[in-house]
Amino acid sequence: MKNFLIFTLFIILSFSSSNAKVNKSDKEKLVKCLGLYAAHSFLTQDKLSLENIEHSLGGKKFLTMYLIENGMNEDEVNKKMIEITDEIYGQPFDEKGSKNCDLYVYNLIPGSKEKIDELGSNQY
Repeated sequence: MKNFLIFTLFIILSFSSSNAKVNKSDKEKLVKCLGLYAAHSFLTQDKLSLENIEHSLGGKKFLTMYLIENGMNEDEVNKKMIEITDEIYGQPFDEKGSKNCDLYVYNLIPGSKEKIDELGSNQY
C-alpha cells in the first residue's frame, strides 16, 4: 500500500511539474503567437470580423497570463510582445499564421481553446 501511495504521488507530481514551466523553444513560439494575436487585435472590423478580433484579444490575454504564470517576467513578456507586434502592426490579417498559432497553443496547453474562447467572448 505504501508503494502504491508513493507511486501515485510521483505520477501526480510528474504531471503537475511538467506543466509548471515552459521550455525556451516553446516560450519563443508562444511569444511570437502572443505578438501575432496582439497585432490582430488592433485591426478594425472593416479589416477583420468581430469574431476574429475577439479571438485575437482572448489569445493575447491567455498567452500573457500563461507565460507570466509559467516563469516569464511580466516586463519581459510585454517587451517581447510589443517588439513582435510592432513588426506585424499594419499588415493585413494573417489567417495562416493565426491558424498555426491556434493549433500550436491548443496542442501545447490543455484547455487553452476553451479559455481563449471564454476570454475573447467577454470583450464586447
